[in-house]
Parts: sequence; C-alpha cells; structure tokens
Amino acid sequence: MRNQVPRDNPRGSPRVRLISSVAMLVVVIGGVWFYSIRKTAELFDFGVNDHVRCAIAIAVPRETGLGTAFAPMLQPAADAAGRDYTAVSDHRCNVDGRAYTHIILRRGQTLVSIILTRRGGEEVFPRTLAGRALHEGRRDGYSVAAFESGAYLGYIVSSLAGPQNGELAARVAPVIEGYMKP
Repeated sequence: MRNQVPRDNPRGSPRVRLISSVAMLVVVIGGVWFYSIRKTAELFDFGVNDHVRCAIAIAVPRETGLGTAFAPMLQPAADAAGRDYTAVSDHRCNVDGRAYTHIILRRGQTLVSIILTRRGGEEVFPRTLAGRALHEGRRDGYSVAAFESGAYLGYIVSSLAGPQNGELAARVAPVIEGYMKP
C-alpha cells in the first residue's frame, strides 16, 4: 500500500500541487506569448504606416536627403540590397507626428522601404529564447522585417514574399546597424 497523505495536510496532495503548478505555467506562457504577438504587431504598424503613407501613397511632405547623420549609409544600404534594387528616394518625413528617415528602393514595380525611427521608452521588441534580432511577419498585406538598433527601430517593408523580404533585411539590417552604433 502506498503512503497516503493525511487529509488534514495543509499543503494539499502532491498531485493537486503539480496540476496547479502546470496550469499556472501554461497561463503564464500563454500570457507572454499573447503579449509578444501584440507588441510586435504594434511595432510593425509604425513601419507599415510610414511605407503606405510615404512610399505608396506619397501622402506626406518630405524633406529631401537623410540628413548628415544618416546620409553616409545610403549607398552601402543600397549596395547591400543588391543590383536588382534601384534607389528611388532618400528623405525624412513625418507621419502622424512621428519622424522617419526613409530610403525607398525599387525592384521592378515593387517598392521597398528601409525605414528608421527613434524608439520611445516602451518601444522594444519582445525577446525570444533564441535572442533573435530580426523580427519578421506580415501586416496589412505587407512583409515586414524589423530590428532595434541603439535608440532606433529599423524596418524593411515591401510587398515582396516574406522570405524574399527577410533575405533582403538580412543583408541590409547589418549595414544600417553598423551606422547606428557608436
């Protein structure tokens, strides 16, 4: 006969404690997962909003050039994209009160945005166990690859297929990060 826990045990049975611990762990993991997806989508919106309003619709005023801090990265970023991409525009713009530094490339009829915007205090991508620095997904019909670089959020946004946009971002993001770090 197995050892039985007396019914007046204040800590409860080991089986009940194990089940409640597993249930709590599932709730915590689910909450973190939900928060992570929601936060990433929220941050993707910044890049997609600028791409749509500034590259596709050209609905916002632009100040030509990237400014003295970012101008040196234009040619290396375009070179990293590859010879299939042609630089169409480099400018600074403001969408919904947020300032962006924006490079627009074209591949055939497809426009690709390389975007930088200053991070706010709470604007950080959720960390993953793999420590992934490039966050990829789709938002409003566009492929988005995003990353943090110092005080900035960086985006590669296009209508390319997800893997193509991700490959482009994998080439361009390190170049941009190289200019962003002291």
